[in-house]
Amino acid sequence: MTGGTFVLDAGALIAFERFDDRVDAFLEEAVEGEEEILIPSSALAQVWRGGPRSARLARLIAGSGSDSLDESRAKEVGERLGEREKVDIVDAHVVCCALEQGAMLVTSDPDDVKTLTGPGERLTVVSV
Repeated sequence: MTGGTFVLDAGALIAFERFDDRVDAFLEEAVEGEEEILIPSSALAQVWRGGPRSARLARLIAGSGSDSLDESRAKEVGERLGEREKVDIVDAHVVCCALEQGAMLVTSDPDDVKTLTGPGERLTVVSV
């Protein structure tokens, strides 16, 4: 890994919170390689519970970028869902973010995110 961006979905964040060895190793390598880690705000909302339980996640967030679900992004997410008759806002937000950034998408559910890509869209998925 060199100089890339990684977008984490909710499943990757949950695995990180649970000290999953694969996610820990992956993120450690990403940090050492000076990769950018990006956390979409919808994925964070899906897993954040606050308090001591979220302390580890808070440290990851502090060293990561974020992608907000503002009006423009919300419209993009909604269109992507409508075109594919899907309903998972978080998955669609994560996919939109990864495609825009040309980033690798780190996910625990590669099949769901792949169904949200369109013809000609190239999404690199890292399954954890």
